[in-house]
Amino acid sequence: MSTSASVRFIDVNRAQVELRIVDLETLIPPSHPARAIWELTECLDLAVFSRAAKSLEGQAGRPCWPPRLLVSLWAYAYSIGVASARAIERMLAHEPGMRWLTADRVINYHTLADFRVGHDQALEQVFTQILAALAGEGIVDFGTVLQDGTKVRTVAGRGSFHRAKTLEKRLRQARQVVRELDRRAAAGGEGQDARREAAERRAARETVERMKAAMDKAKQLQKQAPKAEREEVRVSDSEPDARKMKQPDGGWAPSYNVQVSTEARSRIIVAVDVCDEANDMQQLMPAVDKVAAYCGRKPERLIADNGYASRANVEQATAAGVELIAPWKDEAARQAGACKVNGVAAGFGSADFHLHRGGQTLRCPAGMTLTILKDKRHHGRDGKLFVAAESDCANCRLRPQCCGDRPGPRQVLRTAETAAMRQYLARMKKSAVKALYKKRSEIAEFPHLWAKGVKKWRRFSVRGLVKARTEALWVALAYNLTQWIRIRSERSATAAA
Repeated sequence: MSTSASVRFIDVNRAQVELRIVDLETLIPPSHPARAIWELTECLDLAVFSRAAKSLEGQAGRPCWPPRLLVSLWAYAYSIGVASARAIERMLAHEPGMRWLTADRVINYHTLADFRVGHDQALEQVFTQILAALAGEGIVDFGTVLQDGTKVRTVAGRGSFHRAKTLEKRLRQARQVVRELDRRAAAGGEGQDARREAAERRAARETVERMKAAMDKAKQLQKQAPKAEREEVRVSDSEPDARKMKQPDGGWAPSYNVQVSTEARSRIIVAVDVCDEANDMQQLMPAVDKVAAYCGRKPERLIADNGYASRANVEQATAAGVELIAPWKDEAARQAGACKVNGVAAGFGSADFHLHRGGQTLRCPAGMTLTILKDKRHHGRDGKLFVAAESDCANCRLRPQCCGDRPGPRQVLRTAETAAMRQYLARMKKSAVKALYKKRSEIAEFPHLWAKGVKKWRRFSVRGLVKARTEALWVALAYNLTQWIRIRSERSATAAA
């Protein structure tokens, strides 16, 4: 057989012009999520989005995009893990669901970005309407709500954090740049394009405003910090609201704390908020208020982890008529921080001193007796201050471990628990309550898994705490619509069977 014949290849001709017919309805199947989201948004009242619109009938100017389309497009984008306005604009040329939603039209990324962060109050109303619709279908149960927080990274990077001295220096440099640009503009410029000059001046002024905000934030944090740590306070010059927080992997990164409230029946998010505090302790009652605002009622029962358990939260939850279920740390664990600060060794905290004689005396780990010195009110609670005999502490070989850095004999404050605390502690010992708490992680952490694990939403796409709250609400809205679609599908399958 001859091998001299050349191989024939398929000809690739990019100069060929083709005329194609596009049927948008065949781009996606009837069960596609884009169709379902479009259908669900039909029941929403979106008139609030159009109140500030300038494109009016009978007046000059191009028409604006319908709010229903933009709401559906952003909800669908977050549901498939896309959080960038520029990415959406690019995907409008090829992604079937987006092509179907927009009827193969291209929407500028500026329009998409402005819509996402420019209607925070209207978005809250939409979120409330969706919860009302879910309640109308018997999908949600507002009686039992589970609370959990997660850290989401900010746009600002680690390298943007600086001390106050560095921020002040950069602020002076930024102001100098503004003065120089203004001088050039007043002198007629050097032949540079007028639009470019205006853009440079605008960018320079924005830098000044950002630096001023960073300086103000640094001063605020310095006032709150201990005196020895004030010089080490660092603030991001690109996003002053950002804070370095510990991540699940053990590292530290600029982040916000996203608080999510989830109802127990169908794992629907009923409230979401974003704060710049790493600790969850102060976020419990704001979450109760958020649930009341979105759902029209406070939850009857709130389940959370031990990061939310404090006496103040127990008292406030009881006063609000909310049953708090959160494991209580033992006193030794709660006093570990105070013992470390005062130089008291482990095993010598106030929890290691035991009551005797009907609560009239305390017995220390060395066997010495402490008697009541006086009644004392601490953090709004009445208690008794016990004190050891000075001679007992002076001659005790365990004094360095027990008294630590404090002079004089050892003192221990024992406060009386309120009725609300006694009721809470008794409730947490019940086997039924313990069994209920075991379901916390699979319900409360499920939205975090969906957003961060499945949809890869681990970093905000916008800067600042206000805009971050709006984006978190978009993510929650997309999550709720996805769960609504799933539940409807399951109900239809059950009815068909």
